[in-house]
Order: sequence, then C-alpha cells, then structure tokens
Amino acid sequence: MKGANPQAYVILGLLMEGAKHGYEIHKSELFSIWSIPMSQLYILLKRLEGEGMIRSSLTVQENRPKKRVFTVTEKGRAAFLDWVYRPSEKIRNIRIEFLAKLYMIHKLHLDMSEALINVQIKVCVKRKSRLNETRGEEGDLFEGLVKLYRNIMIDATIQWLKSCRGVLER
Repeated sequence: MKGANPQAYVILGLLMEGAKHGYEIHKSELFSIWSIPMSQLYILLKRLEGEGMIRSSLTVQENRPKKRVFTVTEKGRAAFLDWVYRPSEKIRNIRIEFLAKLYMIHKLHLDMSEALINVQIKVCVKRKSRLNETRGEEGDLFEGLVKLYRNIMIDATIQWLKSCRGVLER
C-alpha cells in the first residue's frame, strides 16, 4: 500500500482506536483539517477491505437498519505503522499529512513524536541543501523567485517543526 492515498492511512489509524462505522470515521475531529466527502470515504473503505487492510461486519440495531462496522486487520495495522513512522518527503505534504501523523501519534499514544519530528527536520534540511545546489538566482528572474520562495517555506517549516518539538516536550 506504499504510496497510497494518505487518507487511507488516516482511516486505518482511526480504526486502530477501535471498531467504527463510516459515519463515526467521517465525524473524526481530524477531518476538520482534512475534509473527505462521505462518498469518497466509502470508496476508500471498500478498497481497504478489498486489500485486506480492514474487515467489516453488519451490526443489528433495534428499530434501525443494520450498520456496517469496520475494524483494522494486522495487515492494516502494519501498513499504518509503516506510514506513520515515515517522514513526509515533500514539503507541501507537511501541512496536512504530517499534521495527521502527529494527530494519530498523539491519539494512539505512540511514543515517537519527537523522533518523527527530528527525522522530518533532517528531510527538510536535505531538501533545502539540494535546492540550493541548483542554479536559480543568478539565472532567470522567475527561477530565482521560485527558489527564494521554496527556501523561505522550508525555513518556516523547519521553525514550525522545532516549535512542535518544544510544545510536545512540555
């Protein structure tokens, strides 16, 4: 499942808290920063079940229709943990994907947030180093502006990550 839609990993993480039906997953506070339409959620749930990452069962409710409840499998648990321990390779993914990882780490009481932040900072520093090895500022004006923007964004991201580490240490 490597390289899959990050929302699929978030669903796996939410199910690691315990069995849930689709509406419960959709109402997770995490989706306040990461919106997912109900129809897309059910498509992802069906795909995850087809891949053996989750399983579902029907639960009988008094005076209401049966509801489908989902649970994570060992395969799904392993895929989620592999994803949550990996830093985001692209700076643009930090705003949502990395925040989702921090959320899941906190929610599931995984003792690894500082390690993930440190690795993420290293990825950012490496990204900046590679960026600055390329030409840009002395070439085309637009290329120089893009390079300047990317440098500032990486610096801001590194600063934010350090602030996260400080908040989590308290």
